[in-house]
Amino acid sequence: MKVARITVDEAREYFAHPSQQKGAQITPDALPGDPFEYWACSGVCGVFHQDHWPGVWMAHYGVMPWAWGRTAKPARAILQTFCDTHDPAQIIGWTDAANRAALSFARRIGFRETGRISLPDGAVVMTEFRTWQ
Repeated sequence: MKVARITVDEAREYFAHPSQQKGAQITPDALPGDPFEYWACSGVCGVFHQDHWPGVWMAHYGVMPWAWGRTAKPARAILQTFCDTHDPAQIIGWTDAANRAALSFARRIGFRETGRISLPDGAVVMTEFRTWQ
């Protein structure tokens, strides 16, 4: 599968559908530029940014509606390419506990739950993708 690094402007279309704006409340016009990195493959866009600890990156995903149901392989290819490029120690994600589709997607591509944050408006599931074992 061909994975390409894309610009923030090219990434906006992956977050245009309302389903891609749940939880994180990401809108296409509010996507940040550098130092965020955008990687795309077959209708899936992975967004990565460094977290507060060296070697730890956070991931977010946007998916084009035409790719729904066919996202796991492209998302894993994006993860592999990103890891080959940056050699991160770990990649983390935060997902609204009510967003079952996003949690299922995270599990399918190799993330595992590490904890939950309880907030007044609901829980946030913390996940990790380990690049080492």
